[in-house]
Amino acid sequence: MEGRACRLTATGRKENEEKNPPKVRRKKKADVVRPDGHPTVGQLSLSRGTTSTPTPDTAPVWQANWSDSIDEDDDDDGDAEVGNAPDAGAAAGDAAVDDAVDGAGDAEAGDAPPQADLGVGKTARVGVSSTASSHFRGPDGRYASRPSSEDGGDGNRKRKTTRKDMSWFLTAESPMCSGGPVIPDVIPSFGGHIGLVLWNSPEQDRGVLDGFHRPRAVETLRRYKWSAEGSKEMVEATGLSHLTGCMMQHLDMALLSAFVERWQPDTNTFHMPFGEISILLHDVHHILRIPVDGQLMGDEASQDTLKSDMGGLVRLSVDAQVGGKWKSKWYDNGAMHAEGLLVRGGELKIKEMEVQCYLFVLLGSTLFVDKSRDRLRPAINLFLKDHRRLADYAWGAGALAYLYRQLGVATRAGSKGLCGCLTLLQAWIYEYFPLFRPSQLPQSPDAPRASSWISPRLPGGDEARQRLVRYRQLLDELSADDVTWTPYGRDGHTDIPRSLYTGPIRFSDIAEGYDPSRCLRQFGYRQIIPAAMTVPHDQYRPASGSSYIVFWDPWVNQLWDNVAARRLELDFASRPCEQPSEIVEEYVDWFLTRSHPRITHPTDGEPQPRPLLVHQVLREQIVDRLGPLLLTRDRSKWEEDGGKLYDMAAGVFELYDQLVGQPPQ
Repeated sequence: MEGRACRLTATGRKENEEKNPPKVRRKKKADVVRPDGHPTVGQLSLSRGTTSTPTPDTAPVWQANWSDSIDEDDDDDGDAEVGNAPDAGAAAGDAAVDDAVDGAGDAEAGDAPPQADLGVGKTARVGVSSTASSHFRGPDGRYASRPSSEDGGDGNRKRKTTRKDMSWFLTAESPMCSGGPVIPDVIPSFGGHIGLVLWNSPEQDRGVLDGFHRPRAVETLRRYKWSAEGSKEMVEATGLSHLTGCMMQHLDMALLSAFVERWQPDTNTFHMPFGEISILLHDVHHILRIPVDGQLMGDEASQDTLKSDMGGLVRLSVDAQVGGKWKSKWYDNGAMHAEGLLVRGGELKIKEMEVQCYLFVLLGSTLFVDKSRDRLRPAINLFLKDHRRLADYAWGAGALAYLYRQLGVATRAGSKGLCGCLTLLQAWIYEYFPLFRPSQLPQSPDAPRASSWISPRLPGGDEARQRLVRYRQLLDELSADDVTWTPYGRDGHTDIPRSLYTGPIRFSDIAEGYDPSRCLRQFGYRQIIPAAMTVPHDQYRPASGSSYIVFWDPWVNQLWDNVAARRLELDFASRPCEQPSEIVEEYVDWFLTRSHPRITHPTDGEPQPRPLLVHQVLREQIVDRLGPLLLTRDRSKWEEDGGKLYDMAAGVFELYDQLVGQPPQ
């Protein structure tokens, strides 16, 4: 990693190569072992565009045996490249720019996959394919693309990666842990999941994840003074300007870490003891109030194009960009610095340029936060170049796809950090789980619900680790009745028909599956056994977190536009719930055999009380009774209010006795 963190410019490249000689890589072919009659490798797909999901009884037992060195990757850890903390050092920050230009974040690209002959004209893909960019550093700068021989006709490039470790992929022959799954057809990537480590080897607990968010940049955006006439109005027309007012300043990373441990990237849902639940498109709409319907954010570009766009954005000449010699407070050889870019946008005093710079920083500091401190993901700029299309994009769908990907990477046992729109994640937890809710402010029905939650500043260190342990226990004891399944009302999704879409959602070259049929209770309908999830055309999810790959063929973009055919019909699939947590009888057995519903081993004896739930009930009672008093500001009534407060406290003590059978300590 030391070599990767160095600045490789035209003048310093030779000296760096002398200190860090490049590795000699050897290619070896993968030996494919299969018995006759088995056409797939686990859930990996067949020929391009064809997916296969084996049933538990017929899951194939053959798989690819990967040699020890098939084009080794440079990374040891998916997070090492970008730093594991928001205050990572300069070296890690520089390396983070490589990840930002990749566009896929933690995903890497691969070579065209080799083919294994299966007979009858079919072939099984045993290699890797992706559209993410490589980390190759050419003589003309840090982000030069690989030679043209590796470029596709559409500008996408491919990167070689290792596939020697397939322990993350469960098959019917894989050893299963006592906590499940028994049948691995729903979460086959559980072999690399942090939940497996916590169950089998709790001493290897990674603790609380590092959270990456940018409250300082958001505050700078909130105070921004416009220099060009009409810029402010153009930003407001996008439906994104209010994001500066609803981002949470403080995050409970212990709480977010506990929920990450329940996330299963194969289904893009949280697996709880009572079943599945997820962040859906109508959640994004209500929590952030940004468009979730519109044009799919599926544009991609090569590294050279991205770098050229960065230079053009700040009006750098071509000569200034070539050679990697130009560096300023806003531009560092292709990397954009957030606050410096705002200054540059104001200096230009051109409405379109100022708006583009402002939105670039806004989106990179709210919806598409990466792990590179103050630098911005260049792929964001792909959707800002045409000002006429700013209001047409499904920004909420793109933000959700990006958060899905970051949650998936964070579930890998070797990952240390979490990024994306963490305000969306934390507010979603508050909406659905009263157990963890803080205080809430009243607001208008049309306001973003994220801005109503008071996010308290909680201590870190050992106290955060203790909270994480307690959160795990609470989630293990959780029942479906402890969930607010329809926090926006039983018809909270009716104005958001796109929330019932089934298929991949995208942000640039990141694509993730979206399936509302797995979470019918969030629509007010009885949960049934869902159909098999559509699997990507290629995937690689090792425990280390490096080379995390989820690849869908480009043709899946067309599914988003076919709303009528891809919309889940609730009345056809199920029926409205009589009780909020209603399920079909066979759902429990189906789920428990295919999931890992608990993180910690169950203990003997009576179940422990849940004081946080008691506190939540007490908090609601206090707010209900104390609220009117706080609104009374007439000092002449203070004595009367004091008596009411005393009576209220006595009532709270009585309520506590009823809930836990003992007085509060």
